[in-house]
Amino acid sequence: MIDVSGAVGRGESLHIAATVTWPERLPVRPLAIFAWPGGGYNRRYFDLEIPGHTGYSQAEHHGRHGVITVACDHLGVGDSSIPVSALGHADLARANAAAATFLLRALREGRISAGWPALPNLAAVGTGHSYGGLLLTMLQANRPLFAGVGMLGWSGINTVIPVDHSDPLVAEIHVARVPARQHPYRNAFHWDDEPEDIVLADLEGYPGRLDGAPMPSWGTTYMPGGPNLAPERPPNGAVTAAEAAQIRVPVLIAVGERDVCPQPWAEPGAYTGSCDVTLLVIPKMAHGHNFAGTRIRLWDRIVAWAATVTASSPWPSDRGEAR
Repeated sequence: MIDVSGAVGRGESLHIAATVTWPERLPVRPLAIFAWPGGGYNRRYFDLEIPGHTGYSQAEHHGRHGVITVACDHLGVGDSSIPVSALGHADLARANAAAATFLLRALREGRISAGWPALPNLAAVGTGHSYGGLLLTMLQANRPLFAGVGMLGWSGINTVIPVDHSDPLVAEIHVARVPARQHPYRNAFHWDDEPEDIVLADLEGYPGRLDGAPMPSWGTTYMPGGPNLAPERPPNGAVTAAEAAQIRVPVLIAVGERDVCPQPWAEPGAYTGSCDVTLLVIPKMAHGHNFAGTRIRLWDRIVAWAATVTASSPWPSDRGEAR
């Protein structure tokens, strides 16, 4: 739990929850991948434990490659504080930046856990899925903490969930429980070959799990910011265009074959400040990347991209910086 009260500055005590997954072996240049979840999900999205199924933990997969995973809840999500104040996106991004800064320093100085060594030359990239990509865009533009950033299922141009807006259930999902089998997001979030029990567990009552809908371990009641969220701008890519263009580090854009980016091949144009933009479209994957049968292709590419990006970045000790 990381105290981010000062970063938010609203006079209330606020803490962000994070989980650090440590690999058995570390390379000479250790690498940490920070990960923020999308709306309706908490940090356990990156370490899925699903009854009757195995192989759904991105954090464990990264660990087998010698990579540290730092999965973080947003304020109002998971085990983080639920703010009383009406926070906006800028507030949430500052809180995430404060948590990431603390965690990076703690990892480099050996203060995460007893028995874990200091990693003064740790390299780090940030990734954000969906809503997490929105807040990561604002974080990196205003406080460039990471050697690279991965936007997973988030459009820097215009984020659009591919649904039939004539379906009356689209308007119902935020006010009443919608049965998973009828959920209008099913096609957008899940590929056809995914196990039915996983699909139903993910979508039953999504996003707020209203009217007694069962809450999976990766689910949340609120969107980032909690019940009083007061975003300065609607949560789509167009409103973060200025921040996306300010990002100077390498960018990975990773989307499913069916996702929230209407024109994936136009996405690199959002990051005009970066000289290194990679686009990845994963087949047989919908917006819920970590549920897809092709999820390991995504995880492997994230690790390979992060390793390539950080291999050519200056070592923190050479720069005398905390980032």
